[in-house]
Amino acid sequence: MIAYLTHDQVNAALARRIAARLNLDLLVLAVKDADQAVAAGTLVLDLDSLPVDARSKLFLRVGSGELRSGVGVHSYHLTASEARTLRRAGVRAERRLTAAALVPARVAAVAA
Repeated sequence: MIAYLTHDQVNAALARRIAARLNLDLLVLAVKDADQAVAAGTLVLDLDSLPVDARSKLFLRVGSGELRSGVGVHSYHLTASEARTLRRAGVRAERRLTAAALVPARVAAVAA
Protein backbone atom coordinates (compact mmCIF):
# COMPACT_ATOMS: atom_id res chain seq x y z
CA MET A 1 0.00 0.00 0.00
CA ILE A 2 1.07 3.57 -0.71
CA ALA A 3 0.22 6.22 1.88
CA TYR A 4 0.09 9.79 0.55
CA LEU A 5 0.16 12.67 3.06
CA THR A 6 -1.25 15.98 1.86
CA HIS A 7 -3.55 18.81 2.89
CA ASP A 8 -4.13 19.77 -0.75
CA GLN A 9 -7.46 18.46 -2.08
CA VAL A 10 -6.40 18.98 -5.70
CA ASN A 11 -3.28 16.86 -5.19
CA ALA A 12 -5.32 14.26 -3.28
CA ALA A 13 -7.71 13.95 -6.23
CA LEU A 14 -4.82 13.78 -8.70
CA ALA A 15 -3.10 11.07 -6.63
CA ARG A 16 -6.32 9.04 -6.62
CA ARG A 17 -6.63 9.34 -10.42
CA ILE A 18 -3.01 8.29 -10.95
CA ALA A 19 -3.40 5.37 -8.55
CA ALA A 20 -6.60 4.21 -10.25
CA ARG A 21 -4.97 4.41 -13.68
CA LEU A 22 -1.96 2.38 -12.50
CA ASN A 23 -3.97 0.02 -10.28
CA LEU A 24 -2.06 1.12 -7.16
CA ASP A 25 -3.37 0.62 -3.63
CA LEU A 26 -3.39 4.21 -2.33
CA LEU A 27 -4.44 5.67 1.00
CA VAL A 28 -4.65 9.49 1.07
CA LEU A 29 -4.10 10.89 4.55
CA ALA A 30 -4.11 14.30 6.18
CA VAL A 31 -1.12 15.10 8.37
CA LYS A 32 -3.27 14.62 11.48
CA ASP A 33 -3.77 10.99 10.40
CA ALA A 34 -0.09 10.34 9.65
CA ASP A 35 0.11 7.55 12.24
CA GLN A 36 -1.96 5.40 9.85
CA ALA A 37 0.92 5.51 7.35
CA VAL A 38 3.06 3.20 9.50
CA ALA A 39 1.69 0.07 7.80
CA ALA A 40 2.28 1.40 4.28
CA GLY A 41 5.05 -0.06 2.15
CA THR A 42 5.58 3.34 0.55
CA LEU A 43 5.06 6.80 2.03
CA VAL A 44 4.78 9.84 -0.25
CA LEU A 45 4.72 13.34 1.24
CA ASP A 46 3.42 16.53 -0.35
CA LEU A 47 6.04 18.80 1.19
CA ASP A 48 4.31 21.94 -0.04
CA SER A 49 1.31 21.19 2.16
CA LEU A 50 3.22 20.15 5.27
CA PRO A 51 3.75 22.55 8.16
CA VAL A 52 7.25 24.06 8.23
CA ASP A 53 8.16 22.19 11.43
CA ALA A 54 7.20 18.84 9.86
CA ARG A 55 9.35 19.60 6.82
CA SER A 56 12.27 20.55 9.09
CA LYS A 57 11.88 17.29 11.01
CA LEU A 58 12.01 15.36 7.74
CA PHE A 59 15.40 16.87 6.91
CA LEU A 60 16.65 16.15 10.44
CA ARG A 61 15.63 12.50 10.02
CA VAL A 62 17.35 12.36 6.63
CA GLY A 63 20.51 13.80 8.17
CA SER A 64 20.52 11.23 10.96
CA GLY A 65 19.84 8.32 8.59
CA GLU A 66 16.52 7.47 10.28
CA LEU A 67 14.30 7.24 7.21
CA ARG A 68 13.21 3.83 6.05
CA SER A 69 13.22 2.88 2.40
CA GLY A 70 10.06 3.55 0.44
CA VAL A 71 9.76 7.26 1.19
CA GLY A 72 9.07 9.77 -1.57
CA VAL A 73 8.36 13.49 -1.63
CA HIS A 74 7.26 16.12 -4.08
CA SER A 75 7.58 19.87 -3.80
CA TYR A 76 7.84 22.85 -6.10
CA HIS A 77 9.99 24.52 -3.45
CA LEU A 78 12.80 21.98 -3.04
CA THR A 79 16.17 23.49 -3.71
CA ALA A 80 18.61 21.50 -5.83
CA SER A 81 20.68 20.91 -2.70
CA GLU A 82 17.67 19.62 -0.74
CA ALA A 83 16.68 17.30 -3.58
CA ARG A 84 20.24 15.90 -3.75
CA THR A 85 20.30 15.38 0.02
CA LEU A 86 17.00 13.52 -0.08
CA ARG A 87 18.02 11.37 -3.04
CA ARG A 88 21.34 10.45 -1.42
CA ALA A 89 19.34 9.24 1.59
CA GLY A 90 17.21 7.03 -0.68
CA VAL A 91 14.19 9.35 -0.69
CA ARG A 92 12.49 9.77 -4.04
CA ALA A 93 12.26 13.52 -4.71
CA GLU A 94 10.15 14.95 -7.53
CA ARG A 95 9.24 18.54 -8.41
CA ARG A 96 5.52 17.76 -8.76
CA LEU A 97 3.02 14.98 -8.21
CA THR A 98 3.24 12.53 -11.10
CA ALA A 99 3.06 8.76 -11.46
CA ALA A 100 6.84 8.70 -10.86
CA ALA A 101 6.29 10.23 -7.42
CA LEU A 102 3.75 7.56 -6.45
CA VAL A 103 5.12 4.39 -8.00
CA PRO A 104 7.33 2.62 -5.48
CA ALA A 105 10.99 2.72 -6.55
CA ARG A 106 11.22 -1.08 -6.63
CA VAL A 107 8.27 -1.26 -9.08
CA ALA A 108 9.72 1.50 -11.25
CA ALA A 109 13.06 -0.34 -11.42
CA VAL A 110 11.37 -3.57 -12.54
CA ALA A 111 9.32 -1.71 -15.16
CA ALA A 112 12.40 0.03 -16.63
